[in-house]
Amino acid sequence: MTRTGKAPNILIVDDEAVHMRALCDILRHHEYTTTGLVSGEAALKLLQAEQFDLLLSDLMMPGIDGIALVQAASKIDSNLACIIMTGEGSITSAVQAMKVGAHDYIVKPFKVSVILPVLARALETRRLRMENIVLEQRQLAHAAELKQLNGELELAKKEAERANHEKSNFLSHMSHELRTPLNAILGFAQILQSGSAPTTSEEKKKFAKNIEDAGKHLLTLINEVLDLAQIESGTISVSLEPVSLAAVLEECRTMIAPIAQKYGISMFYPEYMDVCVFSDETRLKQVLINLLSNAIKYNHKNGTVTLDCQLTDVGRIRVFVIDTGIGLSSEQLKLIFQPFNRLGREKSKEEGTGIGLALTKKIVETIRAEIGVVSRLNIGSTFWIELPVHPVVFQ
Repeated sequence: MTRTGKAPNILIVDDEAVHMRALCDILRHHEYTTTGLVSGEAALKLLQAEQFDLLLSDLMMPGIDGIALVQAASKIDSNLACIIMTGEGSITSAVQAMKVGAHDYIVKPFKVSVILPVLARALETRRLRMENIVLEQRQLAHAAELKQLNGELELAKKEAERANHEKSNFLSHMSHELRTPLNAILGFAQILQSGSAPTTSEEKKKFAKNIEDAGKHLLTLINEVLDLAQIESGTISVSLEPVSLAAVLEECRTMIAPIAQKYGISMFYPEYMDVCVFSDETRLKQVLINLLSNAIKYNHKNGTVTLDCQLTDVGRIRVFVIDTGIGLSSEQLKLIFQPFNRLGREKSKEEGTGIGLALTKKIVETIRAEIGVVSRLNIGSTFWIELPVHPVVFQ
């Protein structure tokens, strides 16, 4: 393509110096920029260093002739327009030159009125070819972009289908979990209203206790579902600020003590690190209480639970909840943070909603922390959360 705003740059090669200079002068007069050389060797050297729009070469030259020059020049610049100058007796050779890359040929001797249209056609052909190359490149780019968009759309579609499937499973599980304690409440209430209601004070207390337990379980389930829904919708409120880790762990120790005593579990609390973490105090306590409660509930009789902490990378601290409980298999570990998945413990004596760990993971992510677990069957599990350390020091 002729460079915008500039005269076409033509390289003229003819071993007859007088003819070459005359042609350069004529074309300059017609607003072409010209450079003249008398050998193919010199022309190839210049083509490697400078860009031209058109090569006008004599066919018969000593050394590198016109055909060899066109072939070599086309390898240097595939967009270079080439025209061969030839005598009347070598038109066949000129046609041969066109087969190897020349756009056209001019028969010597020629007139200016003949050569100018030939140059114009060759330059126009070059311009159109270069525009076509640009269009092809754009088309390839658009095709690649379209392919990428289609790939992203397919991934989005699969993700939407997966999310819809998970939503359906979630609603199915939630419906079942909500009905279970609610049916218990309604069942005991109906018995109390019927003629077969318990008569003794002890029987009435037992029925009332069953209703209370079912109600508490239902309330826990509803609260966890609501918390999970808030996190999923991004409406949960968190306040990230400097928090004394030692103070939080001490509160958790006080709150968890009655549960540990109920299950006969020994609690161990190594000396706390007096550090400040960047977190939400309420949500952090919620996470730790849930992990400690699980460690106690799913422990062996007379088992132990250890709450410990350790500095990891620079600016990070990891809090461990270590139990000597029933542990988890590798398959269970893959599903441990799924909502409503109790990992095969649905028939165990311990109540549970299957939401706790899923909710815990979501909360941990919301307060910009990390959570992980390692476990071995019948040996125990270690859950950990990693928090950023804040430079504030509490006195």
